[in-house]
Amino acid sequence: MRDAPAPLNGNGAWASRYAAELRRVLVEHAARAPRSLQTALGPSELGTACDRQAAGKMAGCPKTNHVADPWPSIRGTALHAWAAAAFEADNARLGRTRWAVERRVCPDPGHPGTADLYDAAELAVVDHKFLGESAMARLRSSGPSRKYLVQLLLYGRGYRLLGLPVRRVALAAYPATAASLDGTHVWDHPLTPADDALVDEVLARTAVREDYAELLRRRLIALDGVPASPDPSDCYFCPFYRPQSARDPGPGCPGAASPDPRKGALT
Repeated sequence: MRDAPAPLNGNGAWASRYAAELRRVLVEHAARAPRSLQTALGPSELGTACDRQAAGKMAGCPKTNHVADPWPSIRGTALHAWAAAAFEADNARLGRTRWAVERRVCPDPGHPGTADLYDAAELAVVDHKFLGESAMARLRSSGPSRKYLVQLLLYGRGYRLLGLPVRRVALAAYPATAASLDGTHVWDHPLTPADDALVDEVLARTAVREDYAELLRRRLIALDGVPASPDPSDCYFCPFYRPQSARDPGPGCPGAASPDPRKGALT
């Protein structure tokens, strides 16, 4: 008679239980990170296409998403911190401040954010992304989504409001799961007047979403009373995603029916 297979997450019962305990610590710490608790949206979230997601976050609605895993965010946070230290160290080696690192900018009152990098030599605003293989391939073939373009443009406006010139914005994508940095890819976009028009459009929509958020806070409407624009690549990570709500009267948003998109996540 063959022995039963070892548990999936360990080589025995103790190891499997201990793997779950270690994961619990990481998950609970991630849930208490400042970014996870904030309700004032920054540039990285204002460009989302979904009014329901944005207004729900602004209102601090209870989270119902129990399927998303925090590991991509944990990994991204750690790599961003390492990159910030690297560019600060380069300033020290140069003996001058070429790189403005992790600078707080405010493209719109009430919606500040922390921009990864400003390059004073190239007059460029740069955002770091640490991507899996499929997301990297998608960036190379199609460029960033509208949400990430808006994020870059908002950071650019924030730097301009600080009095710093911005000639272009760039997304620096690093291969998070590869064995080397050889696959690093930069997507850049020289600023045009049309970009200012897009930012103005996004900020006008933000004001509408703030009105929805106020109605949610006062309980004059429910979350499903806010228009939704389901996007399979975004719904999975939305705090209000709960696919079961398409079949029962419980809370949450059913979002878009889609495969698990984690392997293509931008972090």
